[in-house]
Amino acid sequence: GKLEEEVAAMLRVLRVLPPTRELLEDVGPEEVVAIAHQAARDFMEVYVACPAIVPRCMWGARPYRGTPKPLTLPLGSVYIHHTFIPSAPCRTFTACAHAMRFMQRFHQDTRGWDDIGYSFVVGSDGYLYQGRGWHWVGAHTKGYNSKGYGVGYVGNFSATLPDPDTIALVRDGLLPCAVRTGRLHHNYTLRGHRQMGNTDCPGNSLFHEIETWHGFE
Repeated sequence: GKLEEEVAAMLRVLRVLPPTRELLEDVGPEEVVAIAHQAARDFMEVYVACPAIVPRCMWGARPYRGTPKPLTLPLGSVYIHHTFIPSAPCRTFTACAHAMRFMQRFHQDTRGWDDIGYSFVVGSDGYLYQGRGWHWVGAHTKGYNSKGYGVGYVGNFSATLPDPDTIALVRDGLLPCAVRTGRLHHNYTLRGHRQMGNTDCPGNSLFHEIETWHGFE
C-alpha cells in the first residue's frame, strides 16, 4: 500500500513537470491509482516474491561471444541438470562465483560455446545465478535449447541430494515465479537432462527427487 501511494504521488508530480506534462495530461485520477497499483504489484512480483538471482556482473562473467538468440516466451519446458564438475556444492558467494567463472571458461574455451550453457545455476548458498537468463537461448540440452530453460545445480548429485532449501529454491521459488511472470507456461513440463539425451545428468538422487515435482513427465 505504501509503495502504491509513493508511485501515485510521483505520477502527480510528473503531471506538472514540463518534460512529462504532455505525456500525462490525459491521465485521470482513477487511471493514476490503477497505474500505481499495477506498478507496485509488478515490483513486488519481480523483486520480492521471486527468489534473488545474482546477475552476471556480480559473479564476474566474461562477455557473451557472438550474437545472443532471443527466446520466444513463455516457454513450455524446464530441464534440470547437475554440473558434475564442480562436484562439490558451493556454499558461499565466493565459491559459487568461482564455480560460475570456471564453468563459463570451460564452456567457452573447451566446448567452444558462446557463453556458459545454463539459463540459471543453483548455488547452495541460498542464491540462483544468472547464466543465459530469462531471454536468451542457452546451450544446456541439445536439440531443446529454444524450448525450455536449463537449470543446473552446482555439484554431483548421483548419490546425494542438494540441501532441502536448495531444492525448494527452484521447486517452490524459481518455477512458480517464472509462471507468474509469464516466462513459463502454467502447464509446463519438467524433465531431467537424461530424458533428453545420452547422459546420467542430473544424477540418480536428484533425478528421483524431481520425479516428485510439479510438471514432471
